[in-house]
Amino acid sequence: MANKPLSDEEVYDLIHRALASLLNKTVRTKHAQDVLSMAIRDLTIIQTAFLSLSEGVKLRQSDPEQ
Repeated sequence: MANKPLSDEEVYDLIHRALASLLNKTVRTKHAQDVLSMAIRDLTIIQTAFLSLSEGVKLRQSDPEQ
């Protein structure tokens, strides 16, 4: 059975849920804290980039000159 392609909203929701699942977690070691911090930072960057790209697509779609 083939996987149904995800919509932009579904992709954003997955990124958002992944980020939310990592926030406010307590870890036992410095190594785990470093890895968790990097994951949060990277997911935040990905989420911001996704929003920026989505806005660009919306702007191009509504531009009558294109």
